[in-house]
Amino acid sequence: MDSLPSSIRANPFRPRTILCERHELIRFGLKRVVSEVVEIIGEASDGMTATEMIRRLRPDFVILDVDLDVLNGVEVCRRVSQELPNSNVLVLTDSYHATKYHNQLMRAGARGFCLKSSGPRTLFEAIEQVTRALPYCDPKITQLVKQAPSTSMPNCNLTDREIEVLIRLDLRNKEIAEELDMKLRTVEKHIECILAKLKVPTRTAAALKAVQLGYVLLPKMPGRDPVTGVTHEQTVSELQAELAIANDHLRALLKQNELLKEALNEKLRPPQQDDKLDVPPT
Repeated sequence: MDSLPSSIRANPFRPRTILCERHELIRFGLKRVVSEVVEIIGEASDGMTATEMIRRLRPDFVILDVDLDVLNGVEVCRRVSQELPNSNVLVLTDSYHATKYHNQLMRAGARGFCLKSSGPRTLFEAIEQVTRALPYCDPKITQLVKQAPSTSMPNCNLTDREIEVLIRLDLRNKEIAEELDMKLRTVEKHIECILAKLKVPTRTAAALKAVQLGYVLLPKMPGRDPVTGVTHEQTVSELQAELAIANDHLRALLKQNELLKEALNEKLRPPQQDDKLDVPPT
């Protein structure tokens, strides 16, 4: 291939690689392109399958999309970095996910970033750098990240189990317990910890917060930032999530205010006839 750098062509080492991409057609084309420089030992279309395959096969190199089902790419990357620190992860995704989740992916341990829209030469440069455990960032992504609003997210210190429960909060507790093979009371305790760590009053707010923090990815749509007026790719659902969380907090505050009012009124209420002590006549 003409776009193959001479340094890669001269290197006989082909790292054992797992390819994680949700779309079969893209995965097929990508495999044909990169097979010249890496040895594909496994393919996955969702995050859970990818994680299990990575644990089992222990690859040298992982090519990872962010937009994966079940577990998203951020969470897959975090688990790979924790369990297999010698496996280097190259994030290969679109401009939206590369920009929005760049900081999270960096914290999760991603070694490199490349856009799907880039040409083979850029991809091969990324592979060459990342397989040598060197950082690489597609110049287009660097520019996009500089221009984008801040994407930094607070570290909530959620455990793996808490994250697994968090991304399933649309299910009933019994269903979560069955799916994760844990006791119902354990699920309830995890939810209590999640609410405390995320500082939200209800599980609905926690589920919406999961969207904000990137644990749950939603389809992207063009949007305009209501504060800065800058147009950028975001999701309508994320804006709705922010509004819903704010409303949830407001409802909790109003309820607390009503309870305080009732308590205050009870204290200030003048004693009724029935409340007076019966004093025996002298």
